[in-house]
Amino acid sequence: MKPASALSLAAAALVAACASTATVPAGMKAGQFVEYACEGGKRLAARAAADGSTVRIRFEGGWELDRRDGGVYEGDGWRLSTGAGTAELAHGGKVVAKGCRATA
Repeated sequence: MKPASALSLAAAALVAACASTATVPAGMKAGQFVEYACEGGKRLAARAAADGSTVRIRFEGGWELDRRDGGVYEGDGWRLSTGAGTAELAHGGKVVAKGCRATA
C-alpha cells in the first residue's frame, strides 16, 4: 500500500469513528429517563438515544425530538435546548419550562 493510500485510509477511519461517537447531552442517560425539576415547580423527563440522535421527552404527553446543532433537539413544535447542566423546553416558540436541572 502506498503511503498516500494508507494516510487516506487512516483519515477515513478517523472520520467514521467521530461520526459514530455517542453525544448524549449532559445530565441525560442513554436509554433511561431522567427527571428534571424546572422553575415554577414544573417537571419533565428526558431520555437520550444511545447515539444522541434523538431525545424522548415527557411533558404534557410524550414526543421524540431530533438532534439539531448546539445541544438543541426539535420535533412536533417542541424545542429542547440543553447545555451547562440545564435545559429549557419550548413549544410553538413559547418557553414552557426553563431552568430545568436533573434531579438526583
